[in-house]
Amino acid sequence: MRTFGNACKRNWHFMLAGAIFVFEAVILLLLREKIYVGICDNLDLFITQLKMLRDNSAFFARNQAMPVLGSIDRNYFPSEFSLYNLLYLILPDIYAYIAGYLLKLVLAFFSSLLLARHVLRESYGKYEKIVVLVAVAFALLPVYPMYAICFSSMPLILYLLIRIYEKPKWQLFLMVFLYPFLSYFTFFGAFILGYLFIAIVILWIKDRKPSFSLAGALLCLMAGYVCFEYRLFGIMLLSDEETIRSTMVVASYGAADLWKCFLDVFLHGFSHAKSVHTYFVLPVCGLYFIWNTVQYLTGRKAGKFYADAFNITVAFIVFNCAVYALYFWEPLRNLVETILPPLKGFQYGRTIFFNTFAWYLAFFLAIKELYDKKRMLYPVLSCVAGIVAILVVGGTQCEYSDFYNTCYCNLYKLLKHVDVNQLSYGEFYGGSLIEEIKADIGYTPDKGACAYGFHPAMLSYNGITTIDGYCGYYSQNYKEEFRAAIAPALDANQNWQAYYDDWGCRAYLFSASGENLYDFGANAAAVPQDILIDAPALRQLGCDYIFSRVEITNADAMQLHLVNRYADDEMPYSVYLYELLCTRASR
Repeated sequence: MRTFGNACKRNWHFMLAGAIFVFEAVILLLLREKIYVGICDNLDLFITQLKMLRDNSAFFARNQAMPVLGSIDRNYFPSEFSLYNLLYLILPDIYAYIAGYLLKLVLAFFSSLLLARHVLRESYGKYEKIVVLVAVAFALLPVYPMYAICFSSMPLILYLLIRIYEKPKWQLFLMVFLYPFLSYFTFFGAFILGYLFIAIVILWIKDRKPSFSLAGALLCLMAGYVCFEYRLFGIMLLSDEETIRSTMVVASYGAADLWKCFLDVFLHGFSHAKSVHTYFVLPVCGLYFIWNTVQYLTGRKAGKFYADAFNITVAFIVFNCAVYALYFWEPLRNLVETILPPLKGFQYGRTIFFNTFAWYLAFFLAIKELYDKKRMLYPVLSCVAGIVAILVVGGTQCEYSDFYNTCYCNLYKLLKHVDVNQLSYGEFYGGSLIEEIKADIGYTPDKGACAYGFHPAMLSYNGITTIDGYCGYYSQNYKEEFRAAIAPALDANQNWQAYYDDWGCRAYLFSASGENLYDFGANAAAVPQDILIDAPALRQLGCDYIFSRVEITNADAMQLHLVNRYADDEMPYSVYLYELLCTRASR
């Protein structure tokens, strides 16, 4: 018993980490389709695309048209050479989603430990407890699920590059070449390459000689991204098809708004890359920055202020926030797009994504200094700070807080005996209701459809060919053709008109009332209302059916026939199925 007690005392930090990860895995696997996860850019986009790739045997296909948005090319869908994406080839989608979430936890945790063990070297054992606690907090961050593995692998690529700088080996160069299997170029890779190039220049000045090993790593990483994401580079550099990126309009800020934007992301982070640092990590880092600065100014701390690891990390955070804000400064954006035309529409403000790791690196450096104090209380306070960081991250609700939202919504329903105003994974995709409709009408994939009051992803997920949809890249020509079909709604609502014309990634049937019908909760009322469409133009694009969440009150005027209303006790909504009465003209 004493031996067991001593083992617990020595390894309580690992036991805590293991208990958290196992608990989350058990809950998610038990609930499966009843989990509550982020919809925006997640259920309504990439999860559906990956399932479509599997259903259509298109993961490795070339020149295959996908049954969405007028049959766009498979190349506009995610790469097959990605660890996260391949989960959807191997596993059913709900298990692939959960596996991706759990893999993010494991990769973030162990890559952080790997980096810390190498950098701290002999002193790693001394700081192991706070390393583990901060690694758990970093692993639990509610980041964008599709690229969660990209976020979690940041310590890994940093570890590999440090190793190559110190003592290059061919195995390390190979791992750098393979790293894009965990990453994504337009969200992370382009910036990692940029940071690496800056590091090579700075180290050249510092060491007074170039680092050929890091230059080799840069070439390996570039080659890896080109190989693993050959489809993306083909579209960006080799395709002559004009995409919607060419007509996207980005907001332009004045000086005051640029400053507000900078402060906002510095204090709160970005929705897709929540660092959850505002209420604990930031104050701790702020207090440490003040104390650390005083130590340098009074001479009580040796070394150079600008070479301090904590200060470098904070400067990196500030730089990323500044670049994000400056993306909305039109003169700079125009200059970049003029010098590098392929970057038109490219969001170089995604530097903000790297602050998720940077904030927790800065936090670790701050509590490490506290841990070094000789008084016994200080190491305890460092560990307490690590635990508080875990509690704050785990207890924060936001869009991609999958585990928090799942627990909250299911417990609320269990204890209150009422539905929460959110859609679960299964509810978003319609459960068995869509399959019932398909069987009732004898649906075949040659029949096209649109969604009204739903995200079209619900139909695509269930194997229905859609002429509407959501995609970050597709033909500008198709955007204009689809616009003609929804022109009556756009003409009636200036907000929808600007939303579609200035962006256009969502080619949806927008409501005549101006209301956002497709973003709805489980308790949302389905008030009957009009629809504004150009039915012949919609029919010409291949639309045979409209799946609507609301009863359409002007169906006759819009040349629509109500086939049936479908409902399921497990679904918090009904589906009104309409058929277009106009015939398709010959081209």
